[in-house]
Order: sequence, then structure tokens, then C-alpha cells
Amino acid sequence: MTPSEESHPARATIPICIFAVLVPLLLYFHGQRRVLTNDEGIILDAAQRMVRGQRPYIDFFGYMSPGSYWLQALVFQIGGIALWTGRLIVIADLALQSALVFWLADRLATRKTAIAAFLAFTGFQIAEPAFLTAAHRWDSATFALAALALAVWALDHGARWSWCAVGALFAMAAWCTPSVALVGVVTALWLLLSRERRTHLLGLALGAAAVFVAGIAVLAATGSLGGFLDQMLWLSHNYTAVNVMPYGSIIGGYGALLEDTDGALELTIRVILVMCVALPAILPPLSLLCGGICLWRRHAPDRALLLLLLASVPALVFTTFPRADVGHLAFIAALPYALTAICLSRILPQRLAPFFGLTPVLLAGLLSSHLFLTWSSTRQVPSPVGPLRVEPNVAEAVGNLMARVHRGDSMFVYPYIPVDYFLTQTRNPTTYSYLAPGMMKEEDEMTALGQLRQDPPQWLLYMKLTRAEYLRVFPNATGLNWRFEALEDWLQQHYERVENPTADIRGYVLWKRNAAESASAR
Repeated sequence: MTPSEESHPARATIPICIFAVLVPLLLYFHGQRRVLTNDEGIILDAAQRMVRGQRPYIDFFGYMSPGSYWLQALVFQIGGIALWTGRLIVIADLALQSALVFWLADRLATRKTAIAAFLAFTGFQIAEPAFLTAAHRWDSATFALAALALAVWALDHGARWSWCAVGALFAMAAWCTPSVALVGVVTALWLLLSRERRTHLLGLALGAAAVFVAGIAVLAATGSLGGFLDQMLWLSHNYTAVNVMPYGSIIGGYGALLEDTDGALELTIRVILVMCVALPAILPPLSLLCGGICLWRRHAPDRALLLLLLASVPALVFTTFPRADVGHLAFIAALPYALTAICLSRILPQRLAPFFGLTPVLLAGLLSSHLFLTWSSTRQVPSPVGPLRVEPNVAEAVGNLMARVHRGDSMFVYPYIPVDYFLTQTRNPTTYSYLAPGMMKEEDEMTALGQLRQDPPQWLLYMKLTRAEYLRVFPNATGLNWRFEALEDWLQQHYERVENPTADIRGYVLWKRNAAESASAR
């Protein structure tokens, strides 16, 4: 029996199994693993504040739209506050995307194609542990992919009610990342262009409107609506200048991956590594090219559905701008993976199919082993959010931090690693979970400094950011100041570095209030 002949329930069995296996597997190996990432704490710290009764945009600086905050706060309410509950959503996102990549390829191509697409996608996505961390773009990309998959299912079944769910999923995606609403617009236009499909527009609109209105109602009921609108305006003014990165770029540049090569073999290996790293940028145009060939040669398995999925790819890519680097493109990579596999299976000669199927699967398997092999070398360090699995080169420093800083202590982290508030369960006396020079302005600096003066924290976790490091991460921010001089001067005057033992975690060093000031405070 070919996949196209299988019953719909039978086709759903394997995706359900993929999800059911990946979630506990990744929770075991990654749920309590501490990784170095700047962004994860933005969601975790905000959600924790919400569990304690604070409101985003009013009681603390809410960096983004509230969808991912709401989701994470709900998980914390149900499962308690721990690192694994902070990772549960992103792990479920990855597992659901993997299952849907398989389902789409199985629906539009063959079972072998579906297996190859699933293995390649999952392997490459988990190869870097720091990528599998809480992020609003994970959530929005997953909701959008689920909406597209449900649209495919709805057309197969002729179930009109399901279009309400499609619209609701797109609206949920937009509450996590507003620009992802563009994929919903593309879907609406696709429905509009066909007389047979046009009848589904009402269901799509009703589902989207219901979720949109519910979100507005929640913000209004908590008094956060005005703050939310102000924050969206703030982002429109402040985000682009510092965050512009060309399509497909990487932090530090590709040249850094090819430096100091020794011989042709090492150069070949590094070139293959560069291609693997760049896959999230390669696959969107490749999927469009292969899809165009399929349509031109009339090899498309289902022309209407393929057009919808192909049109969604540039819409998803657009949502990553202005920071369209490989890291952000990886969030929306699931659909390009599935489409590339589907279309290649249709246009490649049969004798070449094994090579183009096995090569990425083998590379993905090799790179994904990094997650599991490095886990075995991690050390366990106690923390307020459960025992952490920590890389051996920073395990001692993390242990020293946890030994000196206790749950409920006050601490300020500067400039940008808010996950440490969550891991230490310390109290941040400012309304900012992080302060990013260049994106935040002098007004934000003065607000935070005033709050620190009023309520000086016991501890400071501080990295002296250099201009070179700042421009490595934000290469197009050359005209912006990389420091908050007044804030840093105050910190250095009132705090001293902790010694014996020190806690230096990749440049972030633990400081404490000067002895004289601590005594006067008592």
C-alpha cells in the first residue's frame, strides 16, 4: 500500500509516535542542561514574574508580544518552576515540527521521502544545544506550520469547521511573533483565488478574530493593553538599527569557520560543515526552485496544495527580517526541509535519489550526536531550579555562583544574560530583564540606574563588553554606542569582584556590594 492509498488515521500514527518519543527523549538529555544563550531568559524571567503576579509592559519591561509569555507562565503554573518546565514548550515545538515535516512529506511524496526529511530536519535542528531553548520564534513557527498542515488536512477531509482552527492557529502564531500573521494572509489569498475554496474564508477569519479578540481582552483586563501598544511602537523604532543582518549571515562570519585550515582534507571537512551551518539559508530558495520545476514539469503531487506551501516559504522568510541570519532562519526551516524533500523526490532521477536522501541524513545524524555525546561529559550542579547539567569547563564557576548566591537574594545581571535570574531564582530590582546598549536608549539606562540606586542589589553578574565583541554580534551597529557609561560607572564604584572562589562564567563575573556600603545598609 502506498502512502497516498493509506487511510488518514494510518498516516497519522507515525507522526504521533515521533512526537511521543522525541518529547521525553529530549527532556531527559536537554531538560536540565545549562547552555550559554542570551535570549532564553527573556521568556523564562518574564513568565516567572507573571506567575508572581506582575504584569508585562506595566510591572516589568516586556520586550515582545505576549503570546510566548502567556504560554510559559501557564506551564509554570501547572508544572512548577524548574528548568525542564522552561524547556518543555520548545521541546514540544521541535517534536511537533518534526512530526509535521514527516506528515507533509508522507502526504505529498512517499514514506521513504518522509523518513529522510524527518531525520535530516530533526538531526540538524538539535545539533546545537543552545538553539533548543525558549524563544518566541520557536512558538510562532510551530503554530504557523501546524496551521498549514491543518489546512492540508482540511482540504483532504472537506471539514469546514477546521478552518476556524486554522485561523486560530495563525492568530496564536501572531501573538508570539506579529509578523508571522503574513503567512495567514497568504493562506487567505490562496483561498480567495479559488471559487471552490473561497467558502472557507469565513471560518479562517472567525477563528483568527476569536483568538485576536481574546488576547486583546486579556491585556485590557489586566491593564496592560496600553503598555503593549507602546512596546510595539518602541520595537518599531528601536529594534532595526541594531539588529540588521544580511540574509544567511552568521555571527562572526563564515570566514571564521575556514581559518587556519591544515591541508585539503580539513578544508573539505570545514566546507561541508559550513554548508550544514548554512542550510537554513540554502533551503528556502532551493525549495522554491525545486517546487517551480515540479509545477513546470507537472510533477506536482497536488498542485493547489504545493502552491500554498511554496507561497508560505517567502512569507516565513520575510518574518525573520531585519535579522535574517542563519540562526533566525533556522526557526522557520521546517517547511523548506519538507518541501525540498518532497520536490526533489519528484524531479530527481531514481538512481540519484538514494544519494540525495542518505547524505543529509548521515550528516544530520553525525552532527546531532553532539547533543548526546557531550551530555555524558556534563557535570551535575545543584540549583534552585533543579540539578543542572553543566559543561565541565564552566561547572566549577557555576557551582561557585550557586554556592554564593541564594534563592531570594537580589542580583543585577549586565548587560545581557537574563536566564541567570531564573537559574539562581534571584530578585532583579529593576524592571529590565536585560539592558542591550544600542537597542535600549539613554532613557532606559537612566530608569534602570534610578531603580538600582533606590534598591541596590546584593550581587552583580557583570561582563565588561568590548566594542569588538559588540560588533561581532551586531555587525551593522557601528554607529551606536556599545556601552551605558553612567550605569557602568555606578556599578564599578559600588561593587567589587568576588574572589576566592571566583565565579567567571564565560566573561560574566560575580561581583558583590562594597563592604562599607553593605555595612551601612545594615
